[in-house]
Amino acid sequence: MPFNKRKAFGQHFLRDTAITRLIAETALSECDRTHARALMEIGPGKGAITEPLLELMSGNRTGADPLQFFVCEKDRHFAAQARVNWNIRVEEEDFLELPDDRWLLVDGKPWESLVVVSNLPYSVGTAILTRLAQFPQVIPAMVLMFQAEVAQRVRAQPRTHAWGSLSVWIQNIWDVEKLVHVPPKAFIPPPKVDSEVVILRPRTTPRIQLPDEVSRVRWQKLLKTTFAHRRKMLRSSFPKSGPMRGALELSEVDDTKRAEELTWEDWSQLFLALQKVESAS
Repeated sequence: MPFNKRKAFGQHFLRDTAITRLIAETALSECDRTHARALMEIGPGKGAITEPLLELMSGNRTGADPLQFFVCEKDRHFAAQARVNWNIRVEEEDFLELPDDRWLLVDGKPWESLVVVSNLPYSVGTAILTRLAQFPQVIPAMVLMFQAEVAQRVRAQPRTHAWGSLSVWIQNIWDVEKLVHVPPKAFIPPPKVDSEVVILRPRTTPRIQLPDEVSRVRWQKLLKTTFAHRRKMLRSSFPKSGPMRGALELSEVDDTKRAEELTWEDWSQLFLALQKVESAS
């Protein structure tokens, strides 16, 4: 029987066993390194990553901590298959709509540590990452596959074309490492773009401290404003008046720089200046 794409969810199924094995081994290695208590896979589909995970977990993992494994799958067909074929816990829901207490908590309390692995759907990969990335205190590692263009933005370096607000927002909290490039032929049906798997690990200390909701909102506003006209110099791209302009003038950042040229020291100076300006108003 042909391996058909399920049109309702726009799925491309990973079939390269060398890559699926590498992803599974890496996820379990991160579990062992961090002494994780649980492992969650988002969108297991037909089990290309799930099956090598289960095989490895059933093997001789000498000295490994006990691990609770569960999956989140919104496709009813695949959720039912997972329950029958693998006898594992399945949260049948779109992860973006899954309540926190169904994945983030156990016995009413946050997991001590929960590793996440997924071949993320292209259409919602960034949204899922954004949700997961808010919990570095619980998630010690993530092994995630994205469309290559998105992965390159997530792990980009300053002064490169891919460096943008997503790069800064993620890398303020997380260290990002490329694991493997995944070509279209690794999937059925082949997508029209390449993919890439990255490993994300929370930084010991964020580069920019965001202790409360006010500071987090302020930081997001600064990123949005700065990258709104990324090719322009800051003095031309910032509003002519208001807190953002005041922060630029108060900081010691060179206003002839463009957003993609800013260093972490520049970001820190801009954010501290914005805090002072908004606190004084």
